[in-house]
Parts: sequence; C-alpha cells; structure tokens
Amino acid sequence: MFTLFYDGRCPLCMKEIAYLRRWNKAGRVRFVDIHSEAFRREFPQLGFDDVMQTLHGQLADGRIITGYEVTVEAWERVGKGCWVRWLRWPGVRRLSPILYRLFARNRHGLAALLTGRSRCEAGDCRKGQGE
Repeated sequence: MFTLFYDGRCPLCMKEIAYLRRWNKAGRVRFVDIHSEAFRREFPQLGFDDVMQTLHGQLADGRIITGYEVTVEAWERVGKGCWVRWLRWPGVRRLSPILYRLFARNRHGLAALLTGRSRCEAGDCRKGQGE
C-alpha cells in the first residue's frame, strides 16, 4: 500500500485529499495527516518540518518519495493517473520539481486566496509537533 502524508490544516490540500479518498475505492492509498498522533507514533523517522515543506509518500517497500512524484503516485493508485501523468513527460519533468517547490512554499497563501480560508485561525501556522 502507498501512504500519503498530508497537511490536514491546508484547505487546498484537503480538497485534493477529498478527491483522492473518493476514488480510493480499492484502498490502495493510506492517508496520514502529519498533525495526527498516528503520524508521530508510526513515522518518527520523518521530520515534521521536512514533511511540512515538501509532500512525502511511502511506497509499499518502505522507500520515501517526495514532491510531485507523490502526487503522480497517489493519482495513479486511485486510477486517475492519466490526469497527472504529464508531470513525468520529459520536457515537463524538468520543470515539475521547480513548479512544485513554488507551489509547496506558497500553498497556504494560495489556499486562502482560492478558498477564502486560511490554514489556521489562531495564527499558529508555523508551530511544529508540539501543537
């Protein structure tokens, strides 16, 4: 099974997770909120700050993948890979990591702009595991 680690406090991220969950009928993706106790207990080898900065996923063999590769893997697993497979095309593949880093760094601002909701209401968006 593929494990997708997601930021459960990011409205934009949660929209994508909702779509993925809806299509995960075969149960090929496990979703783990990085703010959960399960994440801290089961995946102590993954640093919270690292996972907040870049999307992470774990393949069935235990290998960790990051960035846009996680997106493509998750969509492939739920049977909708054709929607994002273009991220692996040779020309696009060079730009994908750069564009992904830009998106990841600015996802909370984009979420607020697109959804009208910020990640957190109390201003604690930058706090780490001790929340």
